[in-house]
Amino acid sequence: MNAKREVLIRFSSLPLKDPRSRAVLRLLQDDRFLPRISFVTNRDLLPNTLLIAEAGSDAIPFELELGAVQQEEVSLVNGHLVRHVHRTRTLCIHDPLRAIRPLQLFQGRLYVLLAFAQETPAWYRVVTEPNPALPVPSEARQSIDSVLRQIVRDQVDLALHAILSRHEVEEALRERDKERFLRAAGLYNQLRDRCLIDFE
Repeated sequence: MNAKREVLIRFSSLPLKDPRSRAVLRLLQDDRFLPRISFVTNRDLLPNTLLIAEAGSDAIPFELELGAVQQEEVSLVNGHLVRHVHRTRTLCIHDPLRAIRPLQLFQGRLYVLLAFAQETPAWYRVVTEPNPALPVPSEARQSIDSVLRQIVRDQVDLALHAILSRHEVEEALRERDKERFLRAAGLYNQLRDRCLIDFE
């Protein structure tokens, strides 16, 4: 038996927060739906999602959300960066029976989250996929590490250039070379402003 179909059948046998959700679970068992279903444990930032909860779960009983788009905007308010997240959707249904017709017409990938009352069973974890809208934690860590290494390298380069530039400022002062002093002092000030290390 298809593993996805087996998950739907097993979940249908559990007590559900909204028993009418069984009609949707039966619809999803159809061969037309199974290849387009991805089971997830987190539906953040995903566009087309279905949530069905077991009785006793903390999740809402049922939600079908189609055409969701989440946009993030960053603005400067009083000198501080403020992040705003706007989420829009074309369809959001909390009644399982009203969701059947839109699901029959839907042709895209559907991300299904089944919410359990207790610990997530192994038979569900086997079929779940990582949320494609979220970075994989190890990749994110590697990305942050590489960015930090690049920042350190850039700061070391800036510090070395600033030290050399300061040496040139001091030489120009000793030689009383006004043009060289102005050029070197201007460069030194620019480098010092960009550098996180304090030279004073």
